[in-house]
Amino acid sequence: MRRLLTIDEARAAGLSESAIRWGERQGALTRLARGVYGEGDSQPTALDRAVAAAIAAGGIPSGRLAAVLHGLDGIELRGPDFTVPPTASGRRPGARRRRLPLERVVEVNGVPCTNGLQTLVDLAADFDDLAWEQALESALRQRLTTVAELDDALDAMGRARTPGVGRMRRVLALRPAGAPATESLLETLMVQLIRTVDGLEDPVRQHEVYDEHGGFAGRVDLCWPDPGVFVELDGQQHADQPVYDARRETAVVAATGWLPGRFTWHEVTRLPRVTARRLDSIVGQARKRTDG
Repeated sequence: MRRLLTIDEARAAGLSESAIRWGERQGALTRLARGVYGEGDSQPTALDRAVAAAIAAGGIPSGRLAAVLHGLDGIELRGPDFTVPPTASGRRPGARRRRLPLERVVEVNGVPCTNGLQTLVDLAADFDDLAWEQALESALRQRLTTVAELDDALDAMGRARTPGVGRMRRVLALRPAGAPATESLLETLMVQLIRTVDGLEDPVRQHEVYDEHGGFAGRVDLCWPDPGVFVELDGQQHADQPVYDARRETAVVAATGWLPGRFTWHEVTRLPRVTARRLDSIVGQARKRTDG
């Protein structure tokens, strides 16, 4: 996102009104909202305009806008979304009036916005369970908050009818205790897909495998040590990634004898039923070997 500055900040930096207008004519500055400018003359993005609208209103980006600033997974920006004090006007599009505790405001790329915890609480009122889980896992991955902080926030809410509380409780209840965050959106989507396979429990995440001599064989994305299946996910790869993945898969199979399942972004997102059946088949074969 381009650097933004208010007219007051420009004046504090020593720029006069005429200098600001000259900067606009020369393409050094672009007016994005009343009293808010962006550096350069490139076409403003939707994010530029949404943040500028929040700043112009004296607000703090929150909800979807804060989620985009934090880089959370699965977020579609839908215009301004910001918090203003209870005494301010709430008529501007995207404004929500409330009092934010100072500890729930952080700065991201020079822009004050709600922290990871508050952003997730806000999103829970707006998202469905699957989308909120995707945002949750990416927030945990980035260490923007913790499950313990979310649990404490839920306890503080008590029985209050805060929108999204039920969703937060449902989704958090699905996470295995102590499980690490998923390492990518693709991994989150695969975890969600796994729940659609009858009789298949939650996988172990980021499991480290060692051979009989104690040597490190590799770390697998998701696995079931019993019956002995592991899943590897292919996202965007570097040129040498396929070779590395093949070597790791061979090392893990040699060390454990587990059956591997490799799935791509296309298979997980575009062919979920086919992928679920294929995974179910792999697990079934592993169980037959174990039972035999």
